Amino acid sequence: MLRIISASNRALAQRIIRPTLTLTRAASNTDSEAGSVASGNDAFSKREHAEEARWARRHDAEQINKYRSANPAGGRQATTQQRLATLEAEKQKIEQEIAQLKNQKN
Repeated sequence: MLRIISASNRALAQRIIRPTLTLTRAASNTDSEAGSVASGNDAFSKREHAEEARWARRHDAEQINKYRSANPAGGRQATTQQRLATLEAEKQKIEQEIAQLKNQKN
């Protein structure tokens, strides 16, 4: 059942809720970068930035090498002749499987 909020109920709720919200806001008013290594401009901070950048470059290089090993063409478009040779090889495999299945059926 819905409760109708009267002026007195509203005033009571505001007296209770407002101080609580104000206290909560005051307690949570902190700097988002407080304690962060990135917040300083000293030598340690600069070194930490350099380490992060070095890690990111190394990680990217590993990902690129992983991609290139998985894709022999290296992400480049294969020539028409290479694509044709690949399709012919797939066609021969499929024809061999069909022949095997026909032999098993007989």
